Amino acid sequence: MSDRLRYQGLDFLRGIAIIGVLLRHLETETWIAGPGGYGVDLFFVLSGFLVSGLLFSEYIRNGKINAGRFLIRRGFKIYPSFYFFILSTITLFAVLYDSYFSKNAILSEVFFLQSYIHPMWSHTWSLAVEEHFYIFLVIIIYFFAKFNLLQGKGMITLFTLIILTTMTLRYFYVQYTYSINQEAFFYTHLRMDGLFTGALLGYFWHFRKNALEKFYNSKKLIVWVIPILILPALILKTNHPFMLTFGFNLFHLACAFSILFLLKNGDEEKPEKKNIFSKLKSAVSFIGVYSYAIYLWHLPVQNILLRNIPNMVIESVVYITLSLAVGIGMSMLIEKPMLKLRDKYFPGK
Repeated sequence: MSDRLRYQGLDFLRGIAIIGVLLRHLETETWIAGPGGYGVDLFFVLSGFLVSGLLFSEYIRNGKINAGRFLIRRGFKIYPSFYFFILSTITLFAVLYDSYFSKNAILSEVFFLQSYIHPMWSHTWSLAVEEHFYIFLVIIIYFFAKFNLLQGKGMITLFTLIILTTMTLRYFYVQYTYSINQEAFFYTHLRMDGLFTGALLGYFWHFRKNALEKFYNSKKLIVWVIPILILPALILKTNHPFMLTFGFNLFHLACAFSILFLLKNGDEEKPEKKNIFSKLKSAVSFIGVYSYAIYLWHLPVQNILLRNIPNMVIESVVYITLSLAVGIGMSMLIEKPMLKLRDKYFPGK
Protein backbone atom coordinates (compact mmCIF):
# COMPACT_ATOMS: atom_id res chain seq x y z
CA MET A 1 0.00 0.00 0.00
CA SER A 2 1.61 3.26 -1.08
CA ASP A 3 2.10 6.30 1.15
CA ARG A 4 -0.21 8.27 -1.12
CA LEU A 5 -3.09 5.89 -0.55
CA ARG A 6 -2.27 5.37 3.08
CA TYR A 7 -2.30 9.07 3.87
CA GLN A 8 -5.45 9.59 1.84
CA GLY A 9 -7.12 7.58 4.59
CA LEU A 10 -5.75 10.00 7.16
CA ASP A 11 -7.02 12.93 5.09
CA PHE A 12 -10.44 11.38 5.64
CA LEU A 13 -9.90 11.71 9.40
CA ARG A 14 -8.76 15.31 8.92
CA GLY A 15 -11.97 15.92 7.02
CA ILE A 16 -14.04 14.40 9.83
CA ALA A 17 -12.16 16.57 12.34
CA ILE A 18 -12.73 19.87 10.51
CA ILE A 19 -16.39 19.07 9.83
CA GLY A 20 -16.78 18.40 13.56
CA VAL A 21 -15.21 21.76 14.39
CA LEU A 22 -17.50 23.56 11.93
CA LEU A 23 -20.55 21.91 13.47
CA ARG A 24 -19.32 22.78 16.96
CA HIS A 25 -19.42 26.46 16.13
CA LEU A 26 -22.87 26.51 14.58
CA GLU A 27 -25.08 29.28 15.94
CA THR A 28 -28.00 26.83 16.14
CA GLU A 29 -28.19 24.13 18.81
CA THR A 30 -27.74 20.65 17.33
CA TRP A 31 -27.09 17.27 18.92
CA ILE A 32 -23.78 16.97 17.10
CA ALA A 33 -22.47 20.41 18.14
CA GLY A 34 -21.01 19.16 21.43
CA PRO A 35 -19.25 16.03 20.11
CA GLY A 36 -18.07 18.07 17.13
CA GLY A 37 -15.74 19.92 19.46
CA TYR A 38 -13.66 16.78 19.82
CA GLY A 39 -12.52 17.37 16.25
CA VAL A 40 -9.67 19.39 17.75
CA ASP A 41 -8.53 16.34 19.71
CA LEU A 42 -8.68 14.23 16.56
CA PHE A 43 -6.41 16.83 14.97
CA PHE A 44 -4.07 16.53 17.96
CA VAL A 45 -3.70 12.76 17.70
CA LEU A 46 -3.27 12.95 13.92
CA SER A 47 -0.63 15.68 14.23
CA GLY A 48 1.24 13.72 16.88
CA PHE A 49 1.30 10.65 14.68
CA LEU A 50 2.22 12.38 11.43
CA VAL A 51 4.74 14.91 12.73
CA SER A 52 6.57 12.37 14.88
CA GLY A 53 6.53 10.08 11.87
CA LEU A 54 8.45 12.65 9.84
CA LEU A 55 11.23 12.61 12.43
CA PHE A 56 11.21 8.85 12.92
CA SER A 57 11.34 8.29 9.15
CA GLU A 58 14.27 10.68 8.84
CA TYR A 59 16.15 8.79 11.54
CA ILE A 60 15.46 5.45 9.84
CA ARG A 61 16.75 6.85 6.52
CA ASN A 62 19.74 8.83 7.75
CA GLY A 63 20.55 7.61 11.25
CA LYS A 64 20.19 11.16 12.60
CA ILE A 65 17.77 14.08 12.92
CA ASN A 66 18.19 17.49 11.28
CA ALA A 67 16.18 19.55 13.78
CA GLY A 68 16.75 22.82 11.94
CA ARG A 69 15.44 21.49 8.65
CA PHE A 70 12.43 19.98 10.37
CA LEU A 71 11.50 23.29 12.05
CA ILE A 72 12.02 25.27 8.83
CA ARG A 73 9.75 22.88 6.92
CA ARG A 74 7.13 23.11 9.68
CA GLY A 75 7.43 26.88 9.53
CA PHE A 76 6.68 26.95 5.80
CA LYS A 77 3.59 24.86 6.49
CA ILE A 78 2.24 26.86 9.45
CA TYR A 79 3.46 30.45 9.47
CA PRO A 80 2.63 32.00 6.06
CA SER A 81 -1.06 31.05 6.21
CA PHE A 82 -1.30 31.93 9.89
CA TYR A 83 0.31 35.37 9.76
CA PHE A 84 -1.61 36.26 6.61
CA PHE A 85 -4.76 35.29 8.51
CA ILE A 86 -3.81 37.48 11.49
CA LEU A 87 -2.85 40.50 9.37
CA SER A 88 -5.97 40.16 7.22
CA THR A 89 -8.39 39.95 10.14
CA ILE A 90 -6.76 42.92 11.90
CA THR A 91 -7.19 44.93 8.70
CA LEU A 92 -10.75 43.77 8.03
CA PHE A 93 -11.99 44.66 11.51
CA ALA A 94 -10.31 48.07 11.33
CA VAL A 95 -11.69 48.91 7.88
CA LEU A 96 -15.17 47.42 8.16
CA TYR A 97 -16.04 48.08 11.80
CA ASP A 98 -13.48 50.61 13.06
CA SER A 99 -12.71 47.97 15.66
CA TYR A 100 -9.26 47.07 16.95
CA PHE A 101 -7.81 44.09 18.77
CA SER A 102 -5.85 44.70 21.95
CA LYS A 103 -2.06 44.76 21.86
CA ASN A 104 -1.86 41.79 24.21
CA ALA A 105 -4.22 39.74 22.04
CA ILE A 106 -2.16 40.46 18.92
CA LEU A 107 1.12 39.62 20.68
CA SER A 108 -0.45 36.43 21.98
CA GLU A 109 -1.15 35.37 18.40
CA VAL A 110 2.18 36.53 16.98
CA PHE A 111 4.24 34.56 19.53
CA PHE A 112 1.92 31.52 19.72
CA LEU A 113 0.94 32.07 23.34
CA GLN A 114 -2.79 31.73 22.66
CA SER A 115 -3.18 28.77 25.00
CA TYR A 116 -2.03 30.94 27.93
CA ILE A 117 -2.80 34.57 27.01
CA HIS A 118 -6.20 35.65 25.67
CA PRO A 119 -5.86 35.75 21.84
CA MET A 120 -7.60 37.62 19.03
CA TRP A 121 -9.49 34.49 17.99
CA SER A 122 -10.78 31.91 20.43
CA HIS A 123 -9.95 28.89 18.26
CA THR A 124 -6.23 29.59 17.81
CA TRP A 125 -5.39 28.18 21.27
CA SER A 126 -5.03 24.75 19.63
CA LEU A 127 -2.40 26.09 17.21
CA ALA A 128 -0.31 27.20 20.19
CA VAL A 129 -0.58 23.76 21.78
CA GLU A 130 0.59 22.16 18.53
CA GLU A 131 3.43 24.66 18.12
CA HIS A 132 4.68 23.97 21.65
CA PHE A 133 4.43 20.25 20.92
CA TYR A 134 6.54 20.55 17.74
CA ILE A 135 9.36 22.26 19.62
CA PHE A 136 9.18 19.89 22.60
CA LEU A 137 9.04 16.82 20.34
CA VAL A 138 11.97 17.73 18.11
CA ILE A 139 14.16 18.42 21.16
CA ILE A 140 13.28 15.03 22.67
CA ILE A 141 13.79 13.04 19.49
CA TYR A 142 16.97 14.93 18.55
CA PHE A 143 18.70 14.03 21.82
CA PHE A 144 17.43 10.46 21.81
CA ALA A 145 18.80 10.08 18.27
CA LYS A 146 22.08 11.82 19.12
CA PHE A 147 22.82 9.36 21.91
CA ASN A 148 21.51 6.31 20.01
CA LEU A 149 18.61 5.77 22.39
CA LEU A 150 15.78 6.08 19.90
CA GLN A 151 15.09 2.39 19.48
CA GLY A 152 15.16 1.51 23.18
CA LYS A 153 12.29 1.58 25.64
CA GLY A 154 13.18 5.02 26.95
CA MET A 155 11.05 6.94 24.46
CA ILE A 156 8.01 4.74 25.11
CA THR A 157 8.46 5.38 28.82
CA LEU A 158 8.92 9.13 28.38
CA PHE A 159 5.91 9.58 26.09
CA THR A 160 3.78 7.50 28.46
CA LEU A 161 4.90 9.59 31.44
CA ILE A 162 4.03 12.81 29.59
CA ILE A 163 0.56 11.46 28.79
CA LEU A 164 -0.03 10.32 32.38
CA THR A 165 1.28 13.59 33.81
CA THR A 166 -1.01 15.63 31.56
CA MET A 167 -3.96 13.43 32.54
CA THR A 168 -3.19 13.90 36.23
CA LEU A 169 -2.72 17.68 35.98
CA ARG A 170 -6.00 18.03 34.09
CA TYR A 171 -7.83 15.89 36.64
CA PHE A 172 -6.73 18.09 39.56
CA TYR A 173 -7.42 21.23 37.54
CA VAL A 174 -11.00 20.13 36.80
CA GLN A 175 -11.54 19.08 40.43
CA TYR A 176 -10.30 22.28 42.03
CA THR A 177 -9.92 25.12 39.49
CA TYR A 178 -12.20 24.66 36.46
CA SER A 179 -15.21 26.41 37.99
CA ILE A 180 -13.04 29.45 38.79
CA ASN A 181 -10.95 29.73 35.64
CA GLN A 182 -12.31 27.81 32.65
CA GLU A 183 -9.91 29.42 30.18
CA ALA A 184 -7.05 27.55 31.85
CA PHE A 185 -8.51 24.39 30.33
CA PHE A 186 -6.68 25.35 27.13
CA TYR A 187 -3.24 25.57 28.75
CA THR A 188 -0.70 23.54 26.80
CA HIS A 189 0.35 21.46 29.81
CA LEU A 190 -3.28 20.37 30.28
CA ARG A 191 -3.87 19.40 26.63
CA MET A 192 -0.60 17.82 25.46
CA ASP A 193 -1.70 14.20 25.99
CA GLY A 194 -3.57 13.89 22.69
CA LEU A 195 -0.50 14.91 20.70
CA PHE A 196 1.77 12.54 22.60
CA THR A 197 -0.76 9.73 22.20
CA GLY A 198 -0.32 10.22 18.45
CA ALA A 199 3.47 10.40 18.85
CA LEU A 200 3.49 7.18 20.87
CA LEU A 201 1.46 5.49 18.13
CA GLY A 202 3.93 6.91 15.59
CA TYR A 203 6.83 5.39 17.52
CA PHE A 204 5.22 1.95 17.56
CA TRP A 205 4.30 2.27 13.86
CA HIS A 206 7.89 2.96 12.85
CA PHE A 207 9.87 0.86 15.33
CA ARG A 208 7.56 -1.76 16.90
CA LYS A 209 5.01 -2.43 14.19
CA ASN A 210 4.78 -6.09 15.10
CA ALA A 211 3.26 -5.05 18.44
CA LEU A 212 0.41 -3.36 16.54
CA GLU A 213 -0.41 -6.21 14.16
CA LYS A 214 -3.16 -7.74 16.27
CA PHE A 215 -4.90 -4.37 16.26
CA TYR A 216 -4.64 -3.26 12.65
CA ASN A 217 -5.24 -6.73 11.24
CA SER A 218 -8.60 -7.01 12.99
CA LYS A 219 -11.71 -5.40 11.55
CA LYS A 220 -13.41 -6.08 14.89
CA LEU A 221 -11.55 -2.97 15.98
CA ILE A 222 -13.89 -0.69 14.04
CA VAL A 223 -16.97 -2.71 14.96
CA TRP A 224 -16.48 -2.80 18.73
CA VAL A 225 -13.50 -1.03 20.25
CA ILE A 226 -13.68 2.37 18.51
CA PRO A 227 -17.45 2.92 19.06
CA ILE A 228 -17.15 1.91 22.73
CA LEU A 229 -14.32 4.39 23.27
CA ILE A 230 -16.23 7.17 21.50
CA LEU A 231 -19.53 6.49 23.27
CA PRO A 232 -18.93 8.75 26.32
CA ALA A 233 -18.30 11.71 23.99
CA LEU A 234 -21.67 11.08 22.32
CA ILE A 235 -23.79 10.68 25.44
CA LEU A 236 -22.17 12.98 28.02
CA LYS A 237 -22.12 16.77 27.88
CA THR A 238 -18.79 18.31 26.97
CA ASN A 239 -18.49 19.95 30.41
CA HIS A 240 -19.12 16.71 32.28
CA PRO A 241 -16.22 16.12 34.73
CA PHE A 242 -15.53 12.69 33.25
CA MET A 243 -15.27 14.08 29.71
CA LEU A 244 -13.06 16.94 30.87
CA THR A 245 -10.63 14.42 32.34
CA PHE A 246 -10.41 10.78 31.33
CA GLY A 247 -13.07 11.04 28.62
CA PHE A 248 -10.54 12.87 26.49
CA ASN A 249 -8.09 10.02 26.86
CA LEU A 250 -10.66 7.44 25.79
CA PHE A 251 -11.35 9.59 22.75
CA HIS A 252 -7.61 9.84 22.03
CA LEU A 253 -7.39 6.04 22.07
CA ALA A 254 -10.34 5.86 19.67
CA CYS A 255 -8.51 8.27 17.35
CA ALA A 256 -5.34 6.17 17.54
CA PHE A 257 -7.22 2.97 16.72
CA SER A 258 -9.00 4.77 13.86
CA ILE A 259 -5.63 5.78 12.42
CA LEU A 260 -4.45 2.17 12.63
CA PHE A 261 -7.59 0.90 10.96
CA LEU A 262 -7.38 3.38 8.08
CA LEU A 263 -3.67 2.77 7.55
CA LYS A 264 -4.45 -0.90 7.05
CA ASN A 265 -7.95 -0.92 5.55
CA GLY A 266 -8.84 2.60 4.51
CA ASP A 267 -8.03 2.44 0.79
CA GLU A 268 -8.75 -1.11 -0.23
CA GLU A 269 -11.81 -0.53 -2.42
CA LYS A 270 -11.17 -0.85 -6.15
CA PRO A 271 -12.15 1.88 -8.64
CA GLU A 272 -14.77 -0.31 -10.29
CA LYS A 273 -16.46 -0.84 -6.94
CA LYS A 274 -17.01 2.85 -6.22
CA ASN A 275 -20.33 3.52 -4.49
CA ILE A 276 -22.03 6.34 -2.63
CA PHE A 277 -19.99 5.65 0.50
CA SER A 278 -16.63 5.68 -1.28
CA LYS A 279 -17.62 8.89 -3.05
CA LEU A 280 -18.59 10.45 0.28
CA LYS A 281 -15.26 9.33 1.74
CA SER A 282 -13.42 10.92 -1.20
CA ALA A 283 -15.30 14.19 -0.65
CA VAL A 284 -14.47 14.21 3.07
CA SER A 285 -10.82 13.38 2.27
CA PHE A 286 -10.72 16.29 -0.17
CA ILE A 287 -11.93 18.62 2.58
CA GLY A 288 -9.30 17.15 4.88
CA VAL A 289 -6.49 18.21 2.54
CA TYR A 290 -7.49 21.85 3.16
CA SER A 291 -8.36 21.46 6.84
CA TYR A 292 -5.68 23.81 8.18
CA ALA A 293 -6.82 26.82 6.19
CA ILE A 294 -10.49 25.98 6.78
CA TYR A 295 -9.80 25.84 10.51
CA LEU A 296 -8.06 29.21 10.43
CA TRP A 297 -10.82 31.02 8.57
CA HIS A 298 -14.09 29.48 9.79
CA LEU A 299 -14.63 31.87 12.73
CA PRO A 300 -13.73 35.02 10.76
CA VAL A 301 -16.21 33.86 8.10
CA GLN A 302 -18.85 33.59 10.79
CA ASN A 303 -17.97 36.88 12.50
CA ILE A 304 -17.24 39.06 9.48
CA LEU A 305 -19.33 37.79 6.59
CA LEU A 306 -22.45 36.52 8.35
CA ARG A 307 -23.37 39.30 10.73
CA ASN A 308 -26.63 40.30 9.05
CA ILE A 309 -28.33 36.98 8.25
CA PRO A 310 -31.42 36.78 10.50
CA ASN A 311 -32.37 33.17 9.78
CA MET A 312 -30.24 30.71 11.78
CA VAL A 313 -30.75 27.80 9.40
CA ILE A 314 -29.74 29.86 6.37
CA GLU A 315 -26.80 31.26 8.31
CA SER A 316 -25.64 27.74 9.23
CA VAL A 317 -25.73 26.56 5.61
CA VAL A 318 -23.96 29.68 4.36
CA TYR A 319 -21.43 29.52 7.22
CA ILE A 320 -20.37 25.95 6.40
CA THR A 321 -20.34 26.57 2.65
CA LEU A 322 -18.34 29.79 2.89
CA SER A 323 -15.96 28.36 5.48
CA LEU A 324 -15.08 25.53 3.12
CA ALA A 325 -14.83 27.86 0.10
CA VAL A 326 -12.73 30.52 1.83
CA GLY A 327 -10.47 27.92 3.47
CA ILE A 328 -9.84 26.10 0.20
CA GLY A 329 -9.26 29.40 -1.58
CA MET A 330 -6.80 30.64 1.04
CA SER A 331 -4.96 27.33 0.97
CA MET A 332 -4.51 27.61 -2.79
CA LEU A 333 -3.50 31.26 -2.50
CA ILE A 334 -1.01 30.99 0.38
CA GLU A 335 -0.39 27.49 1.70
CA LYS A 336 0.16 25.53 -1.52
CA PRO A 337 2.62 28.03 -3.12
CA MET A 338 4.60 28.19 0.12
CA LEU A 339 4.82 24.41 0.28
CA LYS A 340 6.19 24.40 -3.27
CA LEU A 341 8.85 26.91 -2.22
CA ARG A 342 9.62 24.78 0.83
CA ASP A 343 10.08 21.65 -1.23
CA LYS A 344 12.27 23.53 -3.71
CA TYR A 345 14.67 25.10 -1.19
CA PHE A 346 14.34 22.75 1.79
CA PRO A 347 13.40 19.37 0.33
CA GLY A 348 12.66 16.50 2.63
CA LYS A 349 15.54 14.04 2.87
